[in-house]
Amino acid sequence: MLKLAVKKNTNKTAKTQLTNTEEYVVVDYPKNLETITSRHYSVRIGSSDCTGVDISVNDQPWQPCRYAVGYWWFDWNNFQPGTHQLVARMHKRNGEYLISKRRRCKVV
Repeated sequence: MLKLAVKKNTNKTAKTQLTNTEEYVVVDYPKNLETITSRHYSVRIGSSDCTGVDISVNDQPWQPCRYAVGYWWFDWNNFQPGTHQLVARMHKRNGEYLISKRRRCKVV
């Protein structure tokens, strides 16, 4: 899997590099642009080996996920109808984070 890494150098300008890695974090469900009709939804997140996973809904503060049956889960409820954006953050063993692609879904 290819990973895009952006790091600041001493000149405070972003340096982007593409590296090959086996590390990943992805919001599996809901699928991108999926319509959710329930008032409760268990978001499923897949990741490589890590110490924890958090999720951010609509760029709000990170919330911890729970681990069960090989996946990370976030029990999402009391959300409003409309379009929402989900992003997962994996805690790597070296103290760094890996951020997932943004996932959009619609609640009706």
